[in-house]
Order: sequence, then C-alpha cells, then structure tokens
Amino acid sequence: MPVLFVFVDGLGLGPAGPGNPLSALKSGPLACLGGGGAPLASLGGGAPPGGFALIEADACLGVPGTPQSATGGASLFTGVNAPALAGGHLQGYPNTKLKELIAREGLLRKARERGARVGFANAYTSRFFERGRTRHRSVTTVMAESAGNPLRREAELKRGQAVYRDFTNRILVDSGLDIDLLSPEEAGARLGRLTGEGDLLLYEYFQTDVVGHRGSFEDALEVVGGVNRFLEAAIAGLDPVRDAFVLSSDHGNVEDMSTSSHTLSKVPILLWGKGLQESKFYSDAPSILDVSRGIRALLERR
Repeated sequence: MPVLFVFVDGLGLGPAGPGNPLSALKSGPLACLGGGGAPLASLGGGAPPGGFALIEADACLGVPGTPQSATGGASLFTGVNAPALAGGHLQGYPNTKLKELIAREGLLRKARERGARVGFANAYTSRFFERGRTRHRSVTTVMAESAGNPLRREAELKRGQAVYRDFTNRILVDSGLDIDLLSPEEAGARLGRLTGEGDLLLYEYFQTDVVGHRGSFEDALEVVGGVNRFLEAAIAGLDPVRDAFVLSSDHGNVEDMSTSSHTLSKVPILLWGKGLQESKFYSDAPSILDVSRGIRALLERR
C-alpha cells in the first residue's frame, strides 16, 4: 500500500472571503479547504472511494505565539511538540536541538527502520552541493539525510525520477537550466507514478508560503490553482482501494492574504483512499502531531 504524503508549507484553513484564494477553487483536492465543492467523506471511514476527509488540525500546540516553519515542520514530521521542546516557535531552519530531534524521530527514518521503502521526491540543484557553499538545511532535508536517503539531483529530475519544488520547473528554466517545462498535470502525473515505486513518498511544496509572504492576491490565486491541478493529477494516478494520500501543513499563511505573516489558523490533514480508514489520524483534539503517527500506522498495515 503506497502512501503519498504531500507537505504544503503555509497552508491554513481560513473563512471563505475575498482574502482567501482557496475560496476560488470549485473542484479538485484543495477546494474543500476554502469552502468549495470537493466531496468530503464522513470522518472515520465509510466513504465512497474518491472522497476526501478533512481534519482541522491545531498548529499552535499550546505554545504562545504564531507557529513558525522550523518548529512546525519538526512537529509535523516527528509527532513531538517541537515548540514546547525549543521553548517557543522558531522560524526558518532548525537549530541544533531540532536537528537532533528530526534525525532521531523523523518520519522517514522511523518508517525505514520498520522495513518501509521510503523516498523524498524533491530534486536539489547542483548549486546546493557546491563545495564551500553554506548549506542551509530545512526540516525535510535534515529528515531525508538522517534517514539515509540520497537527495535527488538534476539528473534524476531530467530523467523524470524527481519533482522540483516548483513542480513546473519554471524557476529552473528561467535560470537557464536546460530542462523541460512541465504543466501542473504533467508534474502531478509524475509524482503519482513515483509513488508506486515504494511504500512512502514525501513531496514538499513551499511556494504557498513564499507567495503568502511576498505575493499579491492574484499571485496567490495562481499558486493555489496550480497546486490544486498538480495534486488532482497526482491522485488520478493512485488507486483509492490500495493507496493512501495525505496532505498537511506546518502553519497557516496563504489562506489570509490580508497579512504577509503566518497565521494562527488551523491547518488541514486531508486524507484520501486508504487513509480514510486509519483511526490514528482522528483524535479528540486534532493537531499536526497526529500526522506522523497516522502515516506510520498506515505503513504498518501494508
């Protein structure tokens, strides 16, 4: 049973309205996040194949302040309350204490220790590996490396064995790299195909957080519309009877374009396929800590 886990940075659940670009989506996986028309299953299972279950998860974790990327990502991928451990919400890249937590308790490592074939779909450019260059390591990078996963490079991207953080490759093409420009549907189909090559595949998308900080409402509409098409194509390559799709985030941002800062919004745990039946995603007080344990429980049933 392959599991596709898509981490969308800065994707919160806000009220429908003129400041929420998700409200404009009327179909596709993300439509239910903004009050659109995507089918929602009843929580706990019993839904027709193809429906989604949406859990509204807390990202604040009982720690005062606004959730941030370093502690939010660490919490999401380990199931440990990272802001409580760190003494507050930490932005940017993980510090030494968080790196140690991620290396020890990261989802990819824990799943691999239990015999699962795990992968991180994101490709890294050659510049990241240049000698002498300071390498800022994100939560996902630390987790992949600590699990023993070689980071995918441009060669894998060109062969169709990886997906870039901008899944269309537009950023790379504009930088002068000789690589094919993909539509959201082509990139999504690639991610869906790669999912079937192992037991757990992670893909990270953080342009939502970037546009939430720096973009206009029109920019945000374009970003969320593109990722919605990308995810719809990825899911189209999966079998709801056999496969599972899980989407979540570390904090809110893009759902409220009236501010350029992170928000206190709850974030989605969006489930499809076999994930609908896994009780460990559902708790009396849902939070991002439920994501890692829910995925591990799915893998134990494979």
